[in-house]
Amino acid sequence: MKKNYIKISVLIFSALTWSGASVSCSHSNDKEHTETHDDHDEDHDHDHDLHSEDEHHEDEEHEGHDHSGLIELKHHTAEKFGVKTERISPASFSDVTLVSGRIESKASDEGIATATRSGILTLSPNINTGVRVSAGNAIGSISASNVQGGDPSVQAIAAKNAAKRELDRLKPLHEDGIVSTEEYNNALRAYEEAEAALKLSKQGSVSVNSPKTGAITQLFAKSGEYVEIGQRIAAVSGNTSLTLRADVPEKYISRLSGVTDANFRPASSESTYNVKTLGGRIISNPGSALAENGYIPIYFTFTNNGEIAPGAFAEIYLISESRGNVLAVPKEAIVEISGNKCIYTTHGDGHYLKHVVTTGASDGNKIEIISGLEPGEEVVVKGAQVVRMAETSSTAVPGHTHNH
Repeated sequence: MKKNYIKISVLIFSALTWSGASVSCSHSNDKEHTETHDDHDEDHDHDHDLHSEDEHHEDEEHEGHDHSGLIELKHHTAEKFGVKTERISPASFSDVTLVSGRIESKASDEGIATATRSGILTLSPNINTGVRVSAGNAIGSISASNVQGGDPSVQAIAAKNAAKRELDRLKPLHEDGIVSTEEYNNALRAYEEAEAALKLSKQGSVSVNSPKTGAITQLFAKSGEYVEIGQRIAAVSGNTSLTLRADVPEKYISRLSGVTDANFRPASSESTYNVKTLGGRIISNPGSALAENGYIPIYFTFTNNGEIAPGAFAEIYLISESRGNVLAVPKEAIVEISGNKCIYTTHGDGHYLKHVVTTGASDGNKIEIISGLEPGEEVVVKGAQVVRMAETSSTAVPGHTHNH
């Protein structure tokens, strides 16, 4: 019995001791766990602060080097397709007035090709307005075959015989002084013309030749048309000196006193020419010109460089006073996108940026940039459409992610 008591006491003591130890251990572990968790939280907060600082730094770096929207076009590709750039700086720029007008030839420099017989006209191949021809060269032919009204040679024979009879009748009368010399000479001339017409009618066709070397400025008849002797076929201009007529609306009359030069672009050409560069000058006094149907004509004269055909209508930029400190780009540099005027500038090797710009006046070659471009930027002045194609082909460089 005593042994059992001792045994039970030992078991109870052991249990109590273990329980106390467990409580103590639990309390100690809780404290240790709390301290460890606090330390972890502190470390975590520190890491979080570092991480936030790094992220903020990255955001600042990303914003400072934001390359989103860059257009990539490799240097060799740009060179291959003729992309050229130019650094644009402020310079003097002349105020201009855009009007319409026409390129004319001088009357003394023009000749008319006429029909030398009646018949059906056939123009030579490639004969059209603006085509250059040489003096004496055929620009077409006239044939009397299949002409309604019968064989023209029969009519020419009859006309010659009639003229011969009249001449024979007047000859003795003229010798006797009954008929004047003038009347006799008229009969003689009629006979000679009838004889020439007969010779002409016996030919299958006759040529229509250019009266001078120059360009055809106007055609008065078409292939397949019936023409009469003496009818005008074509006007040919020597093209050595031309006149530019600018038709200025009356509302621009206050601008005319300062006009000294002009750029012009013929309707049939993509090129723009300058009057002074072509050795020309203004030949009318704008201040004394009279209005015609609401327009005031101003005339310039210039030497043709062989590329300009008279008779063509033209877009004319009248040039007057110049202004300084103006940014202007060649008109080829501007691309219209969704109604906006845009230009492209270089942004490092092989990359470009698009700028929406506001434009001002144009002198026919360059266009004033009012806003959207800073002085000294390198602008694409040729091949802007190539850069535009690169932009629309999904080659824009995305923004940096900074995942290193």
